Amino acid sequence: MNELEEARQDINEIDEKMAELFVRRMEASARVLSYKRENGMPIFDPEREGQVIEAGLRRIENGAYKEYYRRFITLLMDISKDYQRTLLEEHRDI
Repeated sequence: MNELEEARQDINEIDEKMAELFVRRMEASARVLSYKRENGMPIFDPEREGQVIEAGLRRIENGAYKEYYRRFITLLMDISKDYQRTLLEEHRDI
């Protein structure tokens, strides 16, 4: 196996794990929405989002990756909020 094939194999394995983690995160997001709905809280909590971003950035040691991570986690949180809004609109039980 050459270097390209090895790198692609690594990416495939990482993508598989990321898909599993994505599902877990979306399920947790639904549970967060359930709590927020029961307690009259808004979906968007800018303070919490800032905390999540900063905590994640502290985990990234390579400075060249930090801005990409910030974009990644921000997009992921946007997806979670969209999902929560969809659940609210559909009046689905969570």
